[in-house]
Amino acid sequence: MIAFRSNSFFNYDQNKKLGLLVTPYQNRKLPVYDWYNYKHSFSRDLVTSLIREFQLNGQDRILDPFCGSGTTLLASKEMGIPVQGLDILPLSVFVSNAKLMKYDRKKIQIAISEIENLLEQKKIDCGVCSLRKELLIKWFPEQILDKVLFIRDWIEKTCDENLKHFFLTALLSILEEVSYTYKGGGFLRVERSKRIPDLKSTYLSRLHKMLMDIDIIDKLPDIQAKAIEGDARKTTYEPASFSGVITSPPYPNRHDYTRVYLLELVTGFIDSEEEIKTLRYCSIRSHVEARRRFIADDYSPPSILNATLKRLEKISLPNRQVINMLDGYFEDMYLVLKEIKRLLRSRGKIAFVVGDVRYGGVTVPVSDILINIGNSIGLESKEKITARMRGNSPQQMKKYGRDLMEENILIWERK
Repeated sequence: MIAFRSNSFFNYDQNKKLGLLVTPYQNRKLPVYDWYNYKHSFSRDLVTSLIREFQLNGQDRILDPFCGSGTTLLASKEMGIPVQGLDILPLSVFVSNAKLMKYDRKKIQIAISEIENLLEQKKIDCGVCSLRKELLIKWFPEQILDKVLFIRDWIEKTCDENLKHFFLTALLSILEEVSYTYKGGGFLRVERSKRIPDLKSTYLSRLHKMLMDIDIIDKLPDIQAKAIEGDARKTTYEPASFSGVITSPPYPNRHDYTRVYLLELVTGFIDSEEEIKTLRYCSIRSHVEARRRFIADDYSPPSILNATLKRLEKISLPNRQVINMLDGYFEDMYLVLKEIKRLLRSRGKIAFVVGDVRYGGVTVPVSDILINIGNSIGLESKEKITARMRGNSPQQMKKYGRDLMEENILIWERK
């Protein structure tokens, strides 16, 4: 068992402090980390604590195969450890890299002045963005959307690669604020009565705040830190390339990130409904619309998973596709863990943040199933640390009661 030291964050009060480590709460108050945050992510202090516990240093290399908004990458760079990130969502890769780049303050200031002057224009022409406008129009007041797409077009035509990352990340970070939407319960929800702030002042405020943070990035160690688009089930990295993996895979909770982050994906990276669907179908099978992309010929579902699926088959479910989704999710996670094992050096460490789920009143012990799968491929389970207990959806709790579920930090070591 890994023994976390007495001054470790893991010894804080479980329900309050430790639970915060597996949320983005801390990052929302930290420079650069707060440039863009996923609703479901973990904190900088979780990463730095794990790095210390794993005794990693500048001679090592860390991988985050589900890099999200880049917390593992930025925290690893902060500690002087080379790091690579991987994600299937172009949004994740983009905002992660934005937090790792060095910027020219003077160039940013000049560009901010230029966009400020352009936004003074009373009429904004976004005809070149008609396809994006068609996909986004129901989520925004039209005048706001026209300005969003105008800024997007200006970034694409005017900015070099570094400036593009800076200015587009700022724009993506305010889309929810200046739209009718909010992210809640794994969905992109609409609130037509929502009070929407002025886009120009909101965007400029965000840019100036980010500008204040670039000195922090400049002071970070000059080590390799980058995210690339890719699939954690099958990567192009060489074997034994990494000493540690710190990540949080999607939970099998039916959250479809191509829907939750639709505004950001369409504004920044995707031009058509077909591209969105392709991305949706190719993702890890944590939601019912994802499709089987890879076949694990040598995979046998653990008995604990089979028993859970049999329980679900006997009860009434609002969506029976959940059963196939869960079956597929753990096949995909088998492929992920097998690939991680290939990429890890001997005695390399793995940390997963993952939570259990519940359907039809039946708890799916996600952590225990993953531990079983990891052990079956030759990873050695070291510890399951319960970070917090979470409730389920209001609908589940109303019908089946408040049966709290674990959110855990799983630790493995490669033999």
